[in-house]
This record gives sequence, C-alpha cells and structure tokens, in this order.
Amino acid sequence: MPPPLLALPGSSEFRRRLHMVVQAGPVSPLFGAVFFAGNRRELEELVRRHPSSPAVVDAAVLPESASHPLLASAVRLGADAPLGVIARSILPGIDPEQPRRLQARIRKHAAPEACRILAQVLARSFWPSTVPELAASLELSHWTLIRRCRNLGIPTPKKLNDLGRVYTVERLAEWSEQPSGVAAAAVGFMEPANYRRTVRRALGVPPSVVRQRGGAAHVGRVIARHLTPATAPSSIPSPIPPSDGAKN
Repeated sequence: MPPPLLALPGSSEFRRRLHMVVQAGPVSPLFGAVFFAGNRRELEELVRRHPSSPAVVDAAVLPESASHPLLASAVRLGADAPLGVIARSILPGIDPEQPRRLQARIRKHAAPEACRILAQVLARSFWPSTVPELAASLELSHWTLIRRCRNLGIPTPKKLNDLGRVYTVERLAEWSEQPSGVAAAAVGFMEPANYRRTVRRALGVPPSVVRQRGGAAHVGRVIARHLTPATAPSSIPSPIPPSDGAKN
C-alpha cells in the first residue's frame, strides 16, 4: 500500500477535493489514502508517524497550524483550489529531506552559483519546465544562463532539467513503491516514451538500467559528479548512503 497524504481540513469541500485528487488523476497511484486530522495536534501526530508524507492544511485553519515546526512544510490551500493546483502543490512535499540531503552534500564542494541553479532545477522538477522558464526563475536571461553553466563547467540547463526530472521521478517511484512510469505520469510525462527518451538523453541508458544501478541514489550521484569540480573527484562520497534511494 502506498503511503498516505496527510490533511487538516476546514470544510467538507476541502475533504471532497482531496479525496478526488487521491482517488483519480495522475497523482492518485502515488498515495494509498488521505489521513484526515481533526485538529492541529492530530495532524502533528500523523506527521510524526508518516514523516515522508506530504501534509495539506486548509487555509481556513492556517493561523492555528502555522505555529508548530512539524507543520512548517505543510501546503496551505483554499477549499476552492482547483484539483490540478492541489495535485501540483502536494508533490514537492513528498520526502523533501532526500533532495535537501543531496543539495547539502553538493554545497560542500560545488560553486555556490551551480548550487543555486540546481536548487531551482529540483524545485521545478515536478512539472515540465523549459530553459527560458528556469532562467527566469533565476532572474537571468536564457542565453546568460547557458553561458553561466558553460563557465561553471557544469551541464547545459537542458541537461540539468532532464537530470532533475529523472531524479524526482525515480525518488517518487521509490517512495510510493510504484513503477517509474506511474511516477513519471504524475509529474507530467503523459506518454511513457517521453520519459524513456528523457532518461536516455540525460543518462545514456534506459529507465530499467537506472533502477538496476540504484534509482534515485544513482541519479543523485550523477548530478553530484556533474556539479563537482573535476580537480576534486573524491570530494563527493560514493556510494551515496542507501537512505537516499530507499523509502523512509
């Protein structure tokens, strides 16, 4: 059974919309159920029991929930939020510590600007994102971003986007215990062939080989190598600890 989505509702409409997201649509296979809390303390207990599950809070009860550190990563949504907005908002809340650990290791050895670019790549990896959109999120022009990546000696923005997307798909697949094709559909790869092409373009192998080599942990190692100066090949530990590629 896939892990649950955690929620603190403020209305029956909020409950209904969350049920619809989990019961139908591309993200539904990633979740086993919605676990509803009756109040802030109940939600805190759910977060303790399911630390890698995303938590959603009805904006109507935001003042009550905002005060506790356990709920700092909870997504606040209104009862009238469109289903697509809900689905897109909850995915980044899935096991957010895993990409944070990857970025923390890379920050020890990579250039600060390379780390800033990677942070935006990963933040935008839950939906299709173009290079101009990535550049805009960094307050750079399209060509300035391309030149900056070249000067830093890191992959092109296009390849970084591809690597970020594959990393996210693989870790969501592992978290939910679903095939990578299911997780790929949840983040916008509507055709399985599109995900296979992206994996081959980014890593030179098919998705099946990525899984054989460790899934998200393998993609994380590839990203780390690409962003680490060639003069310091031993600066990124290898292999990455198993917890980065396993379901918490």
